[in-house]
Amino acid sequence: MKRLKKEKKSKKVILLPVLALVIVGAAGLVVYALSHNNSDISGELTLGGAGVDIIEDSDEGFGKREISFKNRADSNMPVLLRIGYSETWGDGSVSNTVNGANVVTKNWTSDFTTDFVDGGDGWYYYKKTLAPDTAVQVLSSIALTNNSYLAYDYDLVFRFEAIQPTADAALELWGKTVVVADGAATWTF
Repeated sequence: MKRLKKEKKSKKVILLPVLALVIVGAAGLVVYALSHNNSDISGELTLGGAGVDIIEDSDEGFGKREISFKNRADSNMPVLLRIGYSETWGDGSVSNTVNGANVVTKNWTSDFTTDFVDGGDGWYYYKKTLAPDTAVQVLSSIALTNNSYLAYDYDLVFRFEAIQPTADAALELWGKTVVVADGAATWTF
């Protein structure tokens, strides 16, 4: 009877200095919940000299809901940005669609529809680097298309991540291939 010999394989860990700061400084996702019951929420992510804020300017309830992501003025580097969102109703027992149509219309900005690409993984990737003291607005308003839903609480939850603008960082942290040149980020999925 032959015995199988187990080989020990060493794993090489490649950590770029800034990536290490990102991993330690950003342990987990920054989640930002937008609820028509609470419009005074703010979120921020700080990593190795860069800082990204989420900015909301909105009315109570449905209507104006301007959402932007900003690389702070005191940041010392541009970043790659990806965002995601999810929707929930009250206790979760209410569906977001009626007869196949979404009951909440999200009015995305032209920056979102032209400058973000769907990665097919629940994230939308910004096709530019976000320079210090620069913001990108992604949403302008939300509207309810079925008034029978007025009695329920609606939450639109945004999450985002920002990393250094390099191909190595994108591959190591997000598992995505990107070419970064002259402020543009060309993603390959």
